[in-house]
Amino acid sequence: MFSGGFVEIGFILFVAFLLFGPKKLPDIARMLGKGLGEFRRASDELKRNLEEEIRNLDRYPESASEPAPNYGHNHSEPAPEEPESRP
Repeated sequence: MFSGGFVEIGFILFVAFLLFGPKKLPDIARMLGKGLGEFRRASDELKRNLEEEIRNLDRYPESASEPAPNYGHNHSEPAPEEPESRP
């Protein structure tokens, strides 16, 4: 709708000036700036965490080079010895 030109920005500022008045406008701008800054920090932290988790997932298959032992049909675990039966 708005292309971001000077006329559109001026119109938005004029409407905000009429709605909030000259005393409230700096406070509103300050709160809006703090909110945007906090949002940017939170999104940067989320992005860093996601990238770190992706790097950790990429490293996992390289470190798991030794296969897990097979139990069951292959009997790779020694069977317990049976005690001698006495009559």
